[in-house]
Amino acid sequence: MSLAAAAGSAPAAVAAPESDFARELARIAGKIAALGEGALVRPTDTERVTAHVDAHYRRALLTSDLAALEEVEPRIDSGIAIVPHPGDLWLLKARLAFHLHRFADAARILATVAPARACAEGQTLLADLDVQHGRLSAAAERYAAVIAQARPWAALAGLAWLHLKLGDAAQADRLYAEAGDELTAKEMRAFAWVELQRGVLDLAHGRHAEAETHYARAARAYSGWWLVDEHRAELLAAQGDLAGAAALYETVVAAVPRPELHQALGQLYALMERPGRARSQFVQARAGYLAPVRRGGVHSLHHLADFYAEAMIDGAKALEWARRDLALRETFSTQAALAWALLRDGQAAEAAAWMDRALASGVKDAHLCAQAAAVFEAAGDGAKAATMRDLARSINPRLGPFHVHR
Repeated sequence: MSLAAAAGSAPAAVAAPESDFARELARIAGKIAALGEGALVRPTDTERVTAHVDAHYRRALLTSDLAALEEVEPRIDSGIAIVPHPGDLWLLKARLAFHLHRFADAARILATVAPARACAEGQTLLADLDVQHGRLSAAAERYAAVIAQARPWAALAGLAWLHLKLGDAAQADRLYAEAGDELTAKEMRAFAWVELQRGVLDLAHGRHAEAETHYARAARAYSGWWLVDEHRAELLAAQGDLAGAAALYETVVAAVPRPELHQALGQLYALMERPGRARSQFVQARAGYLAPVRRGGVHSLHHLADFYAEAMIDGAKALEWARRDLALRETFSTQAALAWALLRDGQAAEAAAWMDRALASGVKDAHLCAQAAAVFEAAGDGAKAATMRDLARSINPRLGPFHVHR
């Protein structure tokens, strides 16, 4: 039976076992305990060091613990210092830097460490960096070159995301499906992630039933994953079930107290006209966003720009964080975020200029078009605003007031 068929089959009518998520966390914890801190002390070997560092990295990613993720870097550096051939560790360091939005660091590693750059994963990461700097055509070419040689699922998914943003939903879904086909039965979490992206694609076009189908397949493929519930909560909100969405978000945020989840839950409570609960969630979100900034990190900059533009609305603060994020990477998303912050700060004409730059990328996204319509309306260009509103509706006829910033 194929991987896709297995994920799509009905669950057996037996008592629910421990979830796949819990089992994977337990396996990682067991590996960390078995390897011990001695893995980073001479004499040692490359395989043991790499396994030790990779286990800590995977656990931090799986639990979405940003502080734990930051703490992986000293382990990587220790490993690089003691193994004779640290190419895989350099690649892991580049991946970590990318995840933390330290894009210049990731690019520098790939530019100077040939083994990290030459492999398919390194080339895919270079394409991801192209995306983060607004070089969408270069990214598409690099993804395609990697796919032509090795067909890694991550490159297929990256190219699918580009097609989604550029308005070719059909091609995006085909590529996501191909990415899923490249995965084995040992990679069910990756398969579930691909299914979530296919659901996001459908949700972005107002196809709620199709989105739920993909989310259900993701849940069957890899049970117990909080990320699946988070996407389902977003879908419930899009369907108008704000109370159901809030209840599910409450469950998710209790398990994984990410600031983005607190913000989404707060925005739901605001829509439900429950300002006290909204404020409580926003306070927790703000604290979570600012904690890594105080540690010198930059991962939260784009979230803070959105937070002050959409949650605790403060145009000046939104503008401050949007400018800081734009200084790291200039792409359609940071240009649009700056435009929206400028609008919140009462600078409609400059907001319109930045929104024009974002739209010049060729991206066709319903939420972006709706924001563009508001910006152009405020700037006095009613005709352009009407065009953007029509485009937003044509992309997603069921676009609503709740939006998750990812």
